Amino acid sequence: MRIKRYVARTIQEALDTVREDLGPDAVILHTRKARRGRLAGLLGGERFEVIAALDVNVPEMDGLARTSRASAGTGAAGPGTWQGMGTGAAARAYARAVAGQSDEGWAERAERDGAFRGGGDPQAGDDRRDAGASSAGSGARSRVEPAAPTQATPAGVAVAAAGRAYESTPAARLVEIHERLLDMDVDPDLAEALIQAAKMKWREAQVAGKSPYELVQDLVTATLPVAGGVALASGSRKVVALVGPTGVGKTTTLAKIAALTALFGKKKVAFVTADTYRIAAVEQLRTYAEIIGVPCEVVYTPAEMRQALAAHEGCDLVLIDTAGRSPRSGMHMAELRAFLEAAQVDETHLVLSMTTRPRDLLDIVERFSPCGVNRLIFSKLDETSRLGPILGVTSAVKVPISYVTYGQNVPEDIEVADPFRLARWILGGGVDDAEADGEIAVKTDGGDRLKGTGGR
Repeated sequence: MRIKRYVARTIQEALDTVREDLGPDAVILHTRKARRGRLAGLLGGERFEVIAALDVNVPEMDGLARTSRASAGTGAAGPGTWQGMGTGAAARAYARAVAGQSDEGWAERAERDGAFRGGGDPQAGDDRRDAGASSAGSGARSRVEPAAPTQATPAGVAVAAAGRAYESTPAARLVEIHERLLDMDVDPDLAEALIQAAKMKWREAQVAGKSPYELVQDLVTATLPVAGGVALASGSRKVVALVGPTGVGKTTTLAKIAALTALFGKKKVAFVTADTYRIAAVEQLRTYAEIIGVPCEVVYTPAEMRQALAAHEGCDLVLIDTAGRSPRSGMHMAELRAFLEAAQVDETHLVLSMTTRPRDLLDIVERFSPCGVNRLIFSKLDETSRLGPILGVTSAVKVPISYVTYGQNVPEDIEVADPFRLARWILGGGVDDAEADGEIAVKTDGGDRLKGTGGR
């Protein structure tokens, strides 16, 4: 079954679009007033949303629908069937019920018959009533007065029953999850691909006892590439540089990694900073170095970078802080590359702030790629509830994630990237919503575990 969402200024306009896109066999599954976005007022006021479906011959899903229809006749529901009424059966019942009504607007009729009352979301009911009133505005009546019938008509009962049956199916849950992914700023094409993959894997997931939400969470988890934290080998030194635009939190992130490695991993760490454009940045890193108890070198040229690295040959880890550079400046990027080449870095971690627009994130990754970026760090997860762009970036560039950060506390507010937890945060609306217990544990390379409070 192909399920799509349409948003228009009126219900009638949305229905016309459905007919043009899906054809006369399309089935209307759900209507409501669309959620108001931040730009709704600028784009012409309220909008109405219609969820429509069209039965298509997707082998896996079609088989499930047939199995469900067969089970409905015997009252049995075995593995591999949709819960409740089959997706196709529910949709067709819904279509028959709607088609059996008179020429009066279906939204008006459903409102008058009480088809959408009871058992549903009260707010959704209000949305549908508003939608019905809007669609009737172009006709003889400009407003639908609430009616209190003593009993629903057969057509209204059929619509309500079919709607309830559909809402109990995994297909309906996948529609909700699809909307959730879009609301979390997941790229629309990627969100659609995840839902289609979930449909094809539903039989296997149901046998394993998974819900549609758990299935999609598993798919998101599998989509996220992770590299683990900075791994140190005994007897050898590793040089790690953090790069990125201004203001993404490179210096603070560097201090967090150093604290975990030096204080909890019991390793020898040194700071080298080439961020000499901001005096405050140098002083900030020196302060962190004093607190953690590690040396800090300031370099102004690539030659000084080589000297600083030679002076700390005996360290387990050298962490290099770089100046925030505009990725659009060719001169700045060439200067950065010169420092990195002089340092002969083993790992270059690009720090990306989650407060950056999704399209800009991809542009930043592309422009920093000549610097040899082989790890991503996503910062400021605590400053947004929409973490979907993480999926878009990693799917587009195939660079693994090393760490995520979510606050200013050193060293608590950092975590080695874990795909399962990231998937929970992406679907759950951010760190705060997903981590309701208020405790986050960070695994260090030294085997110790550091616990911080909250997700900030």
